[in-house]
Amino acid sequence: MSSGGWLALASKQGYRTGIIHLTKGEMGTHGTAQQRVKEARDAGRILGLSALEFAGLIDGHVNDDEKSVAVLVRLIRRLRPGVLIAPPTVCHHPDHEAAGRLAIKAVHFAALKKYSAGRGDGGVHKVKRIVHARYSVPFDPSFYVDVSSVIGTKLTAIAAYAGQFVTSLEKTGEPKTRMSRPGFLDQFISVTASYGLKAGCAHAEAYYARVAPTLKDPIKTLNEGPSHHLIR
Repeated sequence: MSSGGWLALASKQGYRTGIIHLTKGEMGTHGTAQQRVKEARDAGRILGLSALEFAGLIDGHVNDDEKSVAVLVRLIRRLRPGVLIAPPTVCHHPDHEAAGRLAIKAVHFAALKKYSAGRGDGGVHKVKRIVHARYSVPFDPSFYVDVSSVIGTKLTAIAAYAGQFVTSLEKTGEPKTRMSRPGFLDQFISVTASYGLKAGCAHAEAYYARVAPTLKDPIKTLNEGPSHHLIR
């Protein structure tokens, strides 16, 4: 949900893209793990992914322990990404926070020659850059990605998770989850519109880079995009 725009854009630009699902959403209020897998694959096709993997961790019990690190290192060494987008380490959901920490550790150990992830280890791989996507807790972004041209694709991919948007009410009459509230998608997409206002485009996604990139031609890069007076 946080990075579908960038993934769709990168795929459109000819880059190899992929998603690693740490769990199958077994703890979800609506639907089943089997349904989540099908929805994830449908969304992946919509986004034009080159790879889609399930790490086999347990929903609600994600941690950055040694065993989980080895699982993710094996996947990183096999898929060999240049840029890895991770969940934020500060979020409303403890699994998301743990996933962010897990990604940081796995990227570190995937680059170490003497670290063995066990059977299926594809050999040392150094991720060029790890970035964190904005989800429920705002942060000061390191950069924005203009996703205006693929916002329809992002919305279609999110809607592929139809089981998440079932209107289901508690005995009090309140929706069981915020995603089952009427108008949730409109509210959610307003976040990309608000970042678009800040970035000077229709829709944008926000990211935090743990390590700042080195610019070979800073004048060229800083001259791209909207003028300063259009950015809020």
